[in-house]
Amino acid sequence: MDGLDEGLRSNRETVAEGPAYSAAQNVLRAIFNAARSTIEKYLRKEDPGELLSRKIAASPASLARNPIVELSRDVVEGRRKAHYLSVPANMTEEQKSDFFADLEHKAQEGEQFATDVVVNFRGRPHDGIVRFDTSSGVLRLNGLHPFVATFYDEFTGKGQGHPLELLAMAEVLAEAYLYSIGVKQEHIDEFLSMRDQFLRHLVDPIDRRNPISVANALQESRNDSTRLEECLCDAFRSLGFDVTPMGKAGKPDGVATANLPPDENSTPRSYKVVLEAKSKKKDGKKVSARGVGLESTFRHLDDYNCDHAIVVGPVFPTTGGDDSALGKSIRKYREQSKEGIGQDRTITLMNIDDLARLVRLRPVKQVGLGEIRDLFVTCSLPEQSSVWVDKIGQKQVTRPPYRMILETIKDQQGKFEREPVTYSALRIGLNPSQAAKYKTNEELREICKAMANMAPGAIWAHEHKVELEQSVDNVMASIEAATRTYPEYEQ
Repeated sequence: MDGLDEGLRSNRETVAEGPAYSAAQNVLRAIFNAARSTIEKYLRKEDPGELLSRKIAASPASLARNPIVELSRDVVEGRRKAHYLSVPANMTEEQKSDFFADLEHKAQEGEQFATDVVVNFRGRPHDGIVRFDTSSGVLRLNGLHPFVATFYDEFTGKGQGHPLELLAMAEVLAEAYLYSIGVKQEHIDEFLSMRDQFLRHLVDPIDRRNPISVANALQESRNDSTRLEECLCDAFRSLGFDVTPMGKAGKPDGVATANLPPDENSTPRSYKVVLEAKSKKKDGKKVSARGVGLESTFRHLDDYNCDHAIVVGPVFPTTGGDDSALGKSIRKYREQSKEGIGQDRTITLMNIDDLARLVRLRPVKQVGLGEIRDLFVTCSLPEQSSVWVDKIGQKQVTRPPYRMILETIKDQQGKFEREPVTYSALRIGLNPSQAAKYKTNEELREICKAMANMAPGAIWAHEHKVELEQSVDNVMASIEAATRTYPEYEQ
């Protein structure tokens, strides 16, 4: 490079072209290419936490760190609430001072502001996509959120660039930005809720099948292990659960969450279920006691903080009842869990045909998630599960006033520019004689979910709101067609 001095132009900014100039260019290009391949090889092996830390540190503090510091201050002082930030609770004034001194120092330096990325499988599917721990700098992805569950394996693979983690951090910052520009709390809550619903619908299979089709697909998949896993998740989704499919090595086939409101004493009623599918290639063959794999099911109950587990298969070796090998193992685990952790964790074995019957019965017999929990609590063996479904089939129910409810939803949407209707507003808007029948929002929500099952795509029943996307006549036609397809003994 020193040899280029002779070729310097008078302005000292350029070098005359020639052999020395070309040789220098070739040397620099070779050095750059060698360095680039080394850097790219390093980045392909980079840990997600290291990548996040480096990206956040390399970004301007005004964009990547200061908004989080300011939102954290507002949350600690009780002026705001955050969906995606975790801050220490119940701090003394001295602890607050120390916490913010440390957080501001990290924001200024950049290096330790974000430290790691972990996936949390012990949360709930209806929680947000991420939480950023301001004390530790750890970004915690909600492994049961449908968006994370769908893309986790693909996006966190080495060499993929880790876009999932970066998207999650962008979500945290988006919330902080909204606060920093003065958006009202209720508008932020609504925006984040709608965005979260959109992320869920992006990966939602949007099953247009009614329960009859779901049940038929479940029965037809008994000889295909991969297909049975998918159909099991579809079946629980049809039953009203929030389902996170998994099916990878070392993981259950899925986790189903029943999101229920607390009871009148504020006692939580939500629960989670481990889903396990066991197929056989030939009809009539039993799933062996070893093939059921209870040890892995026990482990999944603990790992995913679930209350119950269900193992679904064609036939199980349980003719000996409670004295069968499976019966003894399930009873022993249940007793140990109650003594060890004070929680009555259960495992239920169920035949594919009985689960298919329950899927078909759920809308017409108005079976809610609270009632379905009784299946897991009282039944361990497939014979008990079959009797339980028989009792559901014998239930006498009064047909809900579907048309009146649909007309009320339509009227409410017309008044509020086609906004989804809350179940509270729906209950208030009903004819007084009908409204008196529904003392809680949950009762109406179950009816709306049943209608959404029978008329998929025409009506959407969310946890807190319902929306109509077809005329009342079209929805009623779908409901009537769906109920006509049920066998007489199941109506």
